[in-house]
Amino acid sequence: MHIGTARNDSPEAPEIVPSAHCVKRFRERMPVRAPGLEEVAVALMAALENADVTRWPPGWAVTDRPAPLWAIAGDLAFPLAPTGLPGRWLAVTCLRR
Repeated sequence: MHIGTARNDSPEAPEIVPSAHCVKRFRERMPVRAPGLEEVAVALMAALENADVTRWPPGWAVTDRPAPLWAIAGDLAFPLAPTGLPGRWLAVTCLRR
């Protein structure tokens, strides 16, 4: 499931693509109750486009897999994994405070 590519101002991660797992977790953790993907896609893309990209996870983000980069958007954290394409990163999941 590909819902789009978020364009971020970060020089380290100018493009972020959410995985299908990330989309699923975002829907579960956010109050998006409309059926279908449109409302989820709009909200998730906005969160990723406005996220701060950093090498450090927030203190509340617990995961068993370290990530080289994190996209932080308020109470949401997205661990990022390289995709093999320069500047494009994969948001593997969505964590909420």
